[in-house]
Amino acid sequence: MKTNPKCPILACSLVLLACGHASAQTLYSQPTTTDDAAVGLGWFSHSSPRPTRNFKHADQFTLDQPGEVGAVRWWGISEGIRVDDLSNVSSFTIEFFTSIDTPDGTNPGTLLSTETFDVPATDPQDTGRRSARNAIEYLHLVELDTAVSLEAGTEYFVAISAESTNPSLDGWQWQDADLVDGYSTSFSYATQEWLEFIDTDSAFELFAVPAPASLVLLAALGIRRRRAAWQAAHA
Repeated sequence: MKTNPKCPILACSLVLLACGHASAQTLYSQPTTTDDAAVGLGWFSHSSPRPTRNFKHADQFTLDQPGEVGAVRWWGISEGIRVDDLSNVSSFTIEFFTSIDTPDGTNPGTLLSTETFDVPATDPQDTGRRSARNAIEYLHLVELDTAVSLEAGTEYFVAISAESTNPSLDGWQWQDADLVDGYSTSFSYATQEWLEFIDTDSAFELFAVPAPASLVLLAALGIRRRRAAWQAAHA
């Protein structure tokens, strides 16, 4: 499920622009690994079953203060066997879950929210880093159609998964972050069960988007800067 090609990662800083009183708030930050040799290390995460790499990955998190998640940023990479880009990915799905106790820890429980975005809508950005197989590490960002209200001090899971254009070709990997709490899990489509504790963290960030400031956040994070160019290049 996990592969070993790794490579460097550029730390992309978040630039928040203000428009009057409007601002965007970082609710949770677990960015991509700072270890250049770790680019390409991540867990396969797919939105539907595949002949191989037949999993969906989820990572646990807890907010320090309550908030409404309005935007999600994440890092990922192609498996890099046949393609080094996102040409075998048609869309991404973001899901939020409660957590439930199991004998071995916690797993995703009730589904709170799910939204699917085509690839251009995630504004994929080449970070400039490559895996050992020369696959491109991408940074993605979306504004959710409906904000997700979450409580402070409560454990949740977020799953970010990719839909394969051709399920028999390269899988998509959710890039590892530096270790925060070292807890995540994967759903096996073969057994229809969440696996037990996995000692790694995935790269993502959650932002609150005040209603009057949505466009400000999108401009600040560059969510629309390359969408037209991406669509033209991949038409």
